[in-house]
Amino acid sequence: MIHHISRLRLEREELTLFVFGDLQYGADGFNLEAWKEFEHEFKTTPNAWALGLGDYQDFARPTMRGRLEASASHDDSIKKQLDKMVILEQDKLLNLMGFLEGRCIGLHEGHHTWNLGSGIKTDQRIASALKAPFLGWMASTRLCLAYGKAKNNDHKRTLIHTIVSMHGNANARRTGGAAAWLENNIMPGFLADHYIQGHACKHVAWEPNERKEIRREGPAGVIMRIPKCMQVGGFHSGYTDGWQSSYVERFGFTPQPLGYGVIRFKRIERQGLQELNGTPGKRNKTLLVEQFNRTIGGVNE
Repeated sequence: MIHHISRLRLEREELTLFVFGDLQYGADGFNLEAWKEFEHEFKTTPNAWALGLGDYQDFARPTMRGRLEASASHDDSIKKQLDKMVILEQDKLLNLMGFLEGRCIGLHEGHHTWNLGSGIKTDQRIASALKAPFLGWMASTRLCLAYGKAKNNDHKRTLIHTIVSMHGNANARRTGGAAAWLENNIMPGFLADHYIQGHACKHVAWEPNERKEIRREGPAGVIMRIPKCMQVGGFHSGYTDGWQSSYVERFGFTPQPLGYGVIRFKRIERQGLQELNGTPGKRNKTLLVEQFNRTIGGVNE
């Protein structure tokens, strides 16, 4: 697990974080039109940033990667040819992802990755090209959002939002099962403000419960927090037109809509309540966090 800090600035008191993944570029099911919809919204949203959840390219799922690497382990020539093929395809993908350069708080590794002869993974190569931190499989992020006027580039006034994010392994056939994987396996072990996962191809954003922390100092009582969870789909259709069929079609998985997640941060002031870690009569600066999933398609004819 990787731990990192991302320092950004609220512009006009706001910032939007787009959460995306599971492009599986190179597969027949990659939907370029859906990706262009995402690009358009990202480009037209003020102060937009992104978090990538892996599976950007289709090459070599884990079950096949081991066989390919074993076959090439004693033949450097074959290994170089495989690397060249993967890199050429990835360069095409990087052209499509170019609008994200310098605007990602991090990029995760997914199942579909390849260990290059240079010693890095293909997902690391994407992160390097987009000038983004590489977050590995799972990471914690302390999002420090500065506001107000800065003196000598010193942003002392910040609001904090913590995130635990990963590509994930939840592959339930129903949304409830995928959501339960995140609630049962990750939430109990890591105390954060936000839990984010890809892979499952499900679109759901929810607040599973209140979390009441017993005060350790000051007046007796609790500090109430509401953790948020998000799972996002992707840009790969399991059912495609034509005679070729993917494993999604062959196993009879339910078709899932394409899309991505959107998290909006806004600095607000509100009347403090004792239970909300405030003092009656005092106005507190706090962070309003809204989340939703943007699905693409579903046009009625």
